Amino acid sequence: MKPSFKYWIFLVAIYFAVISIMAASLIGSWASINESQQLALEEMLPKLIPFPLLGTITILFIIGALINLLFNDYIMPILKMAESSRIITTVNPEHRIELKTASKEIEYLAEIINQSADAYAALQKNVDGRIAAAQAVINEERTRLAALMSELPHGVIVCNSDGQVLLYNQQAQELINNNGSDDNNNPQGLLGLGRSIFGILERDQIAHGLEMINRCHTTGHAKLISNSMMTLRNGACLRVNMAPFFFEQEDKRMISGFVLTLEDMTRQIEADSRRDVLIQSLIDEQLKDLEEIRRSITSILSKPNHDPEQLQEYRRTIDQASKALQEKVLEARTNYALHLHALSKTENVLAENLLEVISQNISERFDLQVINLAPQGVWLEIDSYSMVQAFSHLAGQLSKHSSLKDILLTLTINEQQQIEIAITWPEQHADPSLLDTWQQTPLIADTNGKLLSFTDTIEKASGTIEALRDDNNQACGILITLPLVDQECRLSAQSDIEHRPISYEFDLFNRGEEWEELGQTPLKKLTYVVFDTETTGLNPTQGDEIIQLGAIRIINGNILYREVIDQLVDPQRSVPVESVAIHGIQPHLLKGQPTIDKVLPHFQKFTENSVLVAHNAAFDMRFLQIQEERSGVTFTNPVLDTLLLSSIVHPNQDNHSLDDLAKRFNVTIVGRHTALGDSIVTAEVLLKLIPLLEAHEIYTLSDALAASAQSQYAKVAY
Repeated sequence: MKPSFKYWIFLVAIYFAVISIMAASLIGSWASINESQQLALEEMLPKLIPFPLLGTITILFIIGALINLLFNDYIMPILKMAESSRIITTVNPEHRIELKTASKEIEYLAEIINQSADAYAALQKNVDGRIAAAQAVINEERTRLAALMSELPHGVIVCNSDGQVLLYNQQAQELINNNGSDDNNNPQGLLGLGRSIFGILERDQIAHGLEMINRCHTTGHAKLISNSMMTLRNGACLRVNMAPFFFEQEDKRMISGFVLTLEDMTRQIEADSRRDVLIQSLIDEQLKDLEEIRRSITSILSKPNHDPEQLQEYRRTIDQASKALQEKVLEARTNYALHLHALSKTENVLAENLLEVISQNISERFDLQVINLAPQGVWLEIDSYSMVQAFSHLAGQLSKHSSLKDILLTLTINEQQQIEIAITWPEQHADPSLLDTWQQTPLIADTNGKLLSFTDTIEKASGTIEALRDDNNQACGILITLPLVDQECRLSAQSDIEHRPISYEFDLFNRGEEWEELGQTPLKKLTYVVFDTETTGLNPTQGDEIIQLGAIRIINGNILYREVIDQLVDPQRSVPVESVAIHGIQPHLLKGQPTIDKVLPHFQKFTENSVLVAHNAAFDMRFLQIQEERSGVTFTNPVLDTLLLSSIVHPNQDNHSLDDLAKRFNVTIVGRHTALGDSIVTAEVLLKLIPLLEAHEIYTLSDALAASAQSQYAKVAY
C-alpha cells in the first residue's frame, strides 16, 4: 500500500473517530435530560452551536496538521532512509542519506547511519584490497590463457554440451562474422558469448561429430578428434576439427563440451579447382604434343631417306612440341607446389561406434529392428556423416517400398585384409532397381559444391559397393568394401600462430535445464541486450524516425563492451533543430547511412535468445513496432524497463530518470544522449537493480515482468 494512501486512510479514520465520539456524547447527553429540559435547551441551541462547531473544526485542523507533520517529518523520511540504506549495503557504498524535510530525531538517525556507512565503506575498501590481490592472481591465469589461445591454430570456439559459445578468439570472429551473408532472407548467425553454435554452423554435422566422440569416449577412446568440412551460408568453406573436454562427476569422467578449430579453406578449394583445370589442360595439351612428336618420329622411321628439308621440318616439329610439353610440365609443377596437403572430408572412426550410431539412427527414425555386429578395435577412414545419412536413406526407402522389418548390419575383415560392411535383410527381398536408384541418388555435396552419390563417396575412399543377390536374382543386401586403416592412426589438430582471444565466460557451464523455461530463469543468469534509440522527435505515430541505434550485451552479470551495436540511421526526413540540440547528431552525418529496414535485421540477430532492456522501454519499443511491417522484422523478446524496475525498488523516491538513477547508483555517465552511451549506462544501472529486486523477493524474469506490470509508470503509452 502506498504511503499517500495510508495517509488519507489514517486521517479519515481519526476524523471519523473524533466526530463519532462527539456525536455519541451529544446524543447521550440529550437522552439523559427530561422533556422540559430538552425544550429549554432547544431554545438555547442557536446561541450554543457556533462555539462547539468552531471547536470541532479547530480540533480537526490541529489533528490534520499533526498527522501531516507525522508523515512528512517521520514516516516518509524513515521510508526514504530504508531505501537509501539498502542502496548503501547492496550496490553503492558511497551513497549517503540526504533528507530535505525531517525531524531532528530522524536527522540524527540519518547522521548515525551515514557514519556507519563511512565505517562500512572503509571496511569494504579493506575487503576490496584483498579481493584485488586475489583477482590479480586470476588475471594472471587469464593472461596465460590468452597467451595460450594466441598460439592455438586458426579460429577457436569453445562450447558447452548444449552448443552455447563459452569462448572464441579473434580469428573465429573474423571467419564467422566477416563471412556472414548480407542476404536478410538467409542471414548467417552472429558469433558471441552465450549464443548457440547451431545458429552459425550446420547443426546435424556438429551433433553427429559430438555423438561419434561420445561413443568413442564410452568405449575408452576419448582422444579421437572429429574432422569435417562445413559450408557457411555465403559459400565459404571451413575445415572444422572437434575435440571434447571433460569434467569429473561422481568419480566419472563426462563430456562437458567441445572445442572447435576452424580453418578457412575457401581459397585453397578454389586453388584446387584451378589445379584440377590445369591438370586436365596439361593432359589435353600433352596428348596433342605427343601426337605431333609421335607422328613426326613415325614418318622419320617409316621413310629413312627423307630429303634434308623434310627431315629438318620433322625435327622442328619435334622440338616445338617437346618444348611446349616441357613448359606445361613446369607450369604444372609451379602451381602444384602451392598445395602442400590435400583436402579431405574423411575421419578416423571406430567401426563398432559407427555401426552403433547407424543402428540407433535407423531405429529411431523408422520402424525397423537393426542388429549390428563388428569386431572391436577396427578403424575406418571414411566420411562417417555421409555413411550415416546414406544408410538411413536406404532404410527409409526399404521401409517405404517393402515389408521388411529386420536389418542385419555386419562388419568383417576378408582374406585380402579389406573391410567388408554388409547391410542385409535375411529371408526378405527388395526391388533391385530400388538399390540401383539409391546408389546413384545425390545425397551430399563435396567441398566444391558438386553433388555426390553414395557410390561416389565410397569410390573416393578407395572402396567398392555392390548389390547382393540371392539365387532368384532378388536383392538381399549391399556389400561395401573399404581398405583397412591402422588402428593406431589418429587425426590431430594442426598448429599455427594467430591472434589472442576476445572474451570468454566459463560460468555458462552451469546453465542447463534452467533455460528450458525462460520465465523461471534467475535475473542474474539471463542474457540481456540493453539498447537505446535516438530519434527525430517524441511522436513515433506522427512520423518521427530512429536516427541512431545502440546496444550492448550482458551475460552472467558481465557487460560485454566489445559486443555492441552503434549505428547511425538515415531517417529519410529532416531532423528538427530541437532534437539536434538534445542528441547532437547533425543531419549531414546521416546521409549515406543505412535505412532502418536494413539495420533492424542485424539488430534482431544481435538480440537472439536475449531479454531486451531499455530505460522507458515503451518509447523505444513503439518505434520498433511501427517499423515491423516495413522491415519484416518482429521482436518477440521479453522486455524489461529500468524505469519500472526502479519504481518497484524505490517507490518513495521522487525521480526515476536515467540521470537520477546513475547518480543514486554511482554510475559514471559517458556519452549521455547517444544511443550507445545511454545503453551502457542503462546496462550498469540494470546490474545495480538486480540485487535490489532480489531484496524485494523478485528473483526471476517472470517475477520482474509481473512486478513491472503493477508499476504506476506501466500505463504510459506512445
